[in-house]
Amino acid sequence: MSDRGGEVWAFFAGAFIGAVAAILFAPAKGSETRAKIRQAAEDAYAKGEQLVESGRAEADKLISKGREKLETFAQKCEEKAVQ
Repeated sequence: MSDRGGEVWAFFAGAFIGAVAAILFAPAKGSETRAKIRQAAEDAYAKGEQLVESGRAEADKLISKGREKLETFAQKCEEKAVQ
């Protein structure tokens, strides 16, 4: 999962850098360019927040499953120990 997360962040970083470069080289007023850069940064930040939130949700699911399996295993061990 961590390798996949690194790939996702690298993709978004590359996309953001490419978007900023395209905006900077496009003919426009300085104020328009700054507004476009600000919007691109806000969009990238929002996407990053979504990724973090989905990662947290997935981690919570995995932790819950792990706890359930551990509890089941502990119960089986106790049953075997009692026998």
